[in-house]
Amino acid sequence: MKTPTPQQVEAMMVEKMGALPESLNAAKAIDPRFLIEQAMSSKFSVQDEANPFDDKTSMMLLLVTSITLGSEECVIEQTKMLKKMGITKEELAFLVKIVKHGQSSVVMGNAKAAFATFES
Repeated sequence: MKTPTPQQVEAMMVEKMGALPESLNAAKAIDPRFLIEQAMSSKFSVQDEANPFDDKTSMMLLLVTSITLGSEECVIEQTKMLKKMGITKEELAFLVKIVKHGQSSVVMGNAKAAFATFES
C-alpha cells in the first residue's frame, strides 16, 4: 500500500467533511504528516474492512468518545457526518443519555474510596 501525500489526504478529508477541521489545519501548519497519521488511524480503525460495525455505528462510537473526552470540534464534525448518514434526533438523544449514564457510573466508581471510609 502506497502512503498518500498530505495533499491527497487533505483532499479526501475535505471531500468527506466539507472542510478540514481547525485542529488539523493547525497541525498541518506544524507538520503536514499529521494528516497522514490521522488518516492512517482512521484506516486501521473505523475504515478497516475487518471493522464489525457499520459506518453509522462506528461514527456514533466516535461521537460518544468525543463527547466523553470533551472535544467540541470533534463533536461538531462527527455530528455533521452523522446527520448525512441519517441519524435522528431520537438516536442522538439516546447517545447523550448513554454517555451521561456512563459518566455518572464513573463518578460512582471514583467515589468508592470515599464511601469505603465510612464502612468501618
